[in-house]
Amino acid sequence: MSRKRSWLYRKKESVFSVIVSVGLISLIHSYVNTGSQNKLQQSVERQSPASPFATVPLAQQLDNVISVTRPVLSSEIEALTGSGDYRRAKELLLERALQAVAAADNERLALAISELGELALLQGDLGMAGVYLSEALELYGELGLDVELAGVHIQMGRLHLYDRKRARQASDSYDQLLLSRWNISQGRFYESEQALQQVVKTNLSLNRYGAAASAHETLYRGYASEHNIEQAQQSGIEAIKLHAASGNLQDAKRLLGVLIDNGLTNIDAEEIEQQLQSHYSEYEKSVAAIGAARDYGQLYNQMLARGDALQAWRFRQQAEASLANASKRAQYRRQPDVMVELYRSNTSMHNAKLSLQKATAVYSRYGLTDGMERSMQLREQIY
Repeated sequence: MSRKRSWLYRKKESVFSVIVSVGLISLIHSYVNTGSQNKLQQSVERQSPASPFATVPLAQQLDNVISVTRPVLSSEIEALTGSGDYRRAKELLLERALQAVAAADNERLALAISELGELALLQGDLGMAGVYLSEALELYGELGLDVELAGVHIQMGRLHLYDRKRARQASDSYDQLLLSRWNISQGRFYESEQALQQVVKTNLSLNRYGAAASAHETLYRGYASEHNIEQAQQSGIEAIKLHAASGNLQDAKRLLGVLIDNGLTNIDAEEIEQQLQSHYSEYEKSVAAIGAARDYGQLYNQMLARGDALQAWRFRQQAEASLANASKRAQYRRQPDVMVELYRSNTSMHNAKLSLQKATAVYSRYGLTDGMERSMQLREQIY
């Protein structure tokens, strides 16, 4: 009887923890996004009925605005990115940058760097996009090319808005994950099945592989609670693969042990063990490539400090080539907590506002209405 009361106490304590966690995340999410929907709605109301965004759902507006305010890339780079060949586009831009350095042509170099920043943004590598765009700002500032400088400020604004969008997506997915776990604890798994599948897809698109693995584990527990053994094992196996490919060998083996304890056959267990080791081996190779890229990056900084810009850019080429051989799961194996991302995104909104104000000032001074319109479109999405 005492043991039963202890079990009930622990279950109540677990349920209480879930409720508190959901409430806390919802409160923080609400605080961070206070007024965001109102701002977006006001943006819609200000647009004419003929506006391409007038009838678009609020959740899609930011994507659309970021897309239509893209800079015009050089024709060959535009063609390569349009076909999805980002690797070749990056190689070509790095070669152009190297040639510009060799010719001491800082204007060509600034253009190549700004396009590298846009390429990184299109690939979702916000950190590298920020690095390249900051360098382009510095170069255009030194050259006194105000209009080009304003164009990079527009890119910066888009970058910061994109960062905010990703933070909100991560937050929404985490909210849904907690609510789904609550439903499972109440015996209502199938009410959350599709939502959990979407949580997996969203986190994979954000390169949050640990969160995607966690969602797969939640699906595993949900299917298991409904005695759907086949679907449970499938979700568990996907979680194992994600853990291993992200370098989390301990959790991968832990979950494999759980599946074995719950009826996984020896033949299937051996096959999954082989896949696990293969994924982890690929992860280790990627980590080595990332380490090499970091070394080349340090050599780039050292050569630049010595005034040997040409050799510095050769090392940067090698760094990017090394990173191209690393999997995204290894590159993004460590992601900040969702609440950290949300709070950081407040700074992104502040930076977006500053960048777009600077762009607007330049375009206004030169009477460039197209640039002013692009800046205004982006500023309306700041919240």
